[in-house]
Amino acid sequence: MAHPFYLFVKATSWLGLKLFFGGVKLIDKHNIPKDGAVIFAPNHQGAFMDALLSGVYTKRPVHFLTRADIFKSKVVISILKSLHMMPIYRIRDGIQSLSQNDAVFDTCFEILSNGKAVLIFPEGNHGHDYFLRSISKGTSRLALDARESLDPNLKLYIVPIGINYFSHRRPLAKVLIKFGKPIDTSDYHDLYDEHKQRAYNKFREDLTEGMKSTLILAENSEHYEKKRDFIFQPKHQDLPFDQLKEMGNSEDPGVREQKPKGVFVRFLIALFSLPNLPALLSLKKFLPVIKDPVFTISLKYLAGGIFHIIWWILIGILGGVLISWQAGLLFVATAIMFMFARQKLISY
Repeated sequence: MAHPFYLFVKATSWLGLKLFFGGVKLIDKHNIPKDGAVIFAPNHQGAFMDALLSGVYTKRPVHFLTRADIFKSKVVISILKSLHMMPIYRIRDGIQSLSQNDAVFDTCFEILSNGKAVLIFPEGNHGHDYFLRSISKGTSRLALDARESLDPNLKLYIVPIGINYFSHRRPLAKVLIKFGKPIDTSDYHDLYDEHKQRAYNKFREDLTEGMKSTLILAENSEHYEKKRDFIFQPKHQDLPFDQLKEMGNSEDPGVREQKPKGVFVRFLIALFSLPNLPALLSLKKFLPVIKDPVFTISLKYLAGGIFHIIWWILIGILGGVLISWQAGLLFVATAIMFMFARQKLISY
């Protein structure tokens, strides 16, 4: 049974993500098996935003493997556990800490044995580049070692997920989430019995290819930056995934159009900022605190949402106390409309 707080966050995030992005397009969602246990394997470009997008848009409750260094205070640990998060230890956490992954994997095996879903980021780290980085062996171990804990009649699938952001920084940019063809772990059982390491390597190769098939720009090729700048621009957001993928495979995709905003548009952006200025200034002051640029999109969503909601509650109460409850509602509605108008003007 999913934790009530997990269900609350999932429900509110479904709406929040729809509003934050210019659209969330789900591609080949039918590739998620309807029965059996599942390991979701997404790429990792946007810090905890990747976990949100992967978990919110799948029907199954998902248990997440998350970097261990965020499990610090008792309060944080309690919150993370209620969100179905488990720590995964890396070399940077200390060589001695890696042995703790055995217990974590045992918990994962128990979850999978009940036909549930686990999410792991196979790259083992995050980065805002669009291409796929090298996959760690941890995913192979999780997928293939699980068979000893599973009922032989229970299928275990790995579903590659490609999260394709059209921008990691700008508002209202679309995100395309493509679900790859599920990988059946039973296909590796014979090789696993014969030679574990070969099975791990073969699985890792197949998962790499599966994940690359879900990404628009999967390779760090010679013309990567030129392709990135051309493909991920506003006029391409509504193109089919396959057409965008062809652009990524092209040797000479084209040149990005540069359309600087005029003086009048910049004036309107400043004007529409006024009703939410305290929230915007708070966010502007908060973002530089986090040095890792990969967290930008996640913090804009989380901190920006919190600052704006607090501000709207405040002006609603002030309007209600000083004038009338109708005035308070009007203030809030005006601030929300101005926020979306501003976002549309500066949208990527």
